[in-house]
Amino acid sequence: MSESILDMEDGLRYSYERKMETLQVLAESSFFTWAIILALSTFWHQSIETVVPRPYLDEFFHIQQAELYLQGRFSEWHPKITTPPGLYLVSLIYLGCLSLVGFLDQVKVADLRRTNAWAAASFPFICRSVLRGVVTEYDGLQLLDRTLPYLWSLAGINHAVLNICLFPPLFFFFGLYYTDVWSVLSVLITIRYHQKMATKYLVLAGIVSLFFRQTNIFWVAIYLGGLEVARRLRRGRPGVEYVPSATWRAVVFGSWQNLCIYDPLVAQASFEGTRHSTHS
Repeated sequence: MSESILDMEDGLRYSYERKMETLQVLAESSFFTWAIILALSTFWHQSIETVVPRPYLDEFFHIQQAELYLQGRFSEWHPKITTPPGLYLVSLIYLGCLSLVGFLDQVKVADLRRTNAWAAASFPFICRSVLRGVVTEYDGLQLLDRTLPYLWSLAGINHAVLNICLFPPLFFFFGLYYTDVWSVLSVLITIRYHQKMATKYLVLAGIVSLFFRQTNIFWVAIYLGGLEVARRLRRGRPGVEYVPSATWRAVVFGSWQNLCIYDPLVAQASFEGTRHSTHS
């Protein structure tokens, strides 16, 4: 009797371990993350097509402008639109290719909305690439918080990718014809080229980003410029790390001697750190 119970416990333990191994493999799989995002965005797109088949709010203006571009009337511009024509150019290329191969006879609202669906399908890969770039850079600078290993693991990165892609203000527009999705995607691509220090592609991606939102000038110029300054300053302090309780005198002399700025981890940051950063 006792042997059968032990055998049953061993079988349950083995089954549990196999299931945990399977879950670990799925959590670390970028394809699994992409499949989840694709399934949810497809469901969201179909739900919108069912409930809101006609243009929704500003879609009315964007769709009218896209139709003008599809007709080759590039000199005409809707007075209500304040964003550059990047979204309409993407639609022109995408729908033009479909027309050439005979998959599209008449452009509908759903066809234009699918322009953003293609961007949504690319989001998990771009987000994952950017996050892995952050982990690689911070690992080289010895700035990773080793007390939280899950955050820097493949499973943690995929979890973060899901959180980013499912962020409501972003995910909401996956099924609509707005400029937000392609705008954010172009900024992420620019950031990735900045991480790779590929100057030519960085400049090109930054210019393309401005075709979707003129306000992206902040992200591709000012924000990335600040990151580059911080990156160069960090190079001056190999292995040097300030402690949160450092006095202003220690911060000033430490910054001068090590040619770096006071830049603690987020987990160690405090209101006092603002003053220390100014001193450094």
